[in-house]
Amino acid sequence: MSLSKRTQKKKHEEHENHERWLVSYADFITLLFAFFVVMYATSTNNEEKQKKFEDSVRENLKLNVSGSGGRSEGQGTQSLNLNELVPELNTPITGFPKQGGPKEIEDYVDRSLDKKMTKEERKKSISGLRHDVMGVRISLAASSFFPTGSAKLKYSSLKSLDRVAELIKESNKKIIVEGHTDNTPVAGGNFESNWELASLRATSVVRYLIKYHHVDPKKLAAISYAEQKPIATNDTEEGRSQNRRIEVLISAEN
Repeated sequence: MSLSKRTQKKKHEEHENHERWLVSYADFITLLFAFFVVMYATSTNNEEKQKKFEDSVRENLKLNVSGSGGRSEGQGTQSLNLNELVPELNTPITGFPKQGGPKEIEDYVDRSLDKKMTKEERKKSISGLRHDVMGVRISLAASSFFPTGSAKLKYSSLKSLDRVAELIKESNKKIIVEGHTDNTPVAGGNFESNWELASLRATSVVRYLIKYHHVDPKKLAAISYAEQKPIATNDTEEGRSQNRRIEVLISAEN
């Protein structure tokens, strides 16, 4: 073989080795990018946003990595499977959000109540769930927890209250239990006005949380608002029923 042919063959071999190195380097960069994508996607506690982000990566970026250096050209490409790269991607994030805002905490509380209670139990005892600048509010239907005109907890309501207590114990937030009534004046009984009735109902819930669930008293408070903060009209029985409630406020601040 002539010297010129040997030189050409040597250059050709060097060219092939150089291309193979670029393929391996591209694989590494792609996997590194995918790793940070996964880290970002799993940093949020919102499952809905997490799912949307993952779908966006799959559908729009269509990440593909070529095979290893020994793969023949006829075998095509191998799709990058995010689930295989990090199996925890589709695993629901558990644990009370420690740094999440009111919306993230509300989402977690909503999912947790669905897991802890049947639909029938939740519909009967939890009259509402919402968040505001103060924090997240779990509204307990007063009619399910107290007899009419009484501040003594119903035995049948304790199971639902236990589920709420489990959530409270997960949190390091301040918990404020608010008593609310409709605008119907108290007629006789042990209370002079709705202020006393709402106050003692809130206090009954606080005492139960401390005595039976050992919630730290330092992070609990009971407040009476009587009929001063309605969430519905008092002109109908349905509206008055919504206003008769106990709101468990998970404070936005620690």
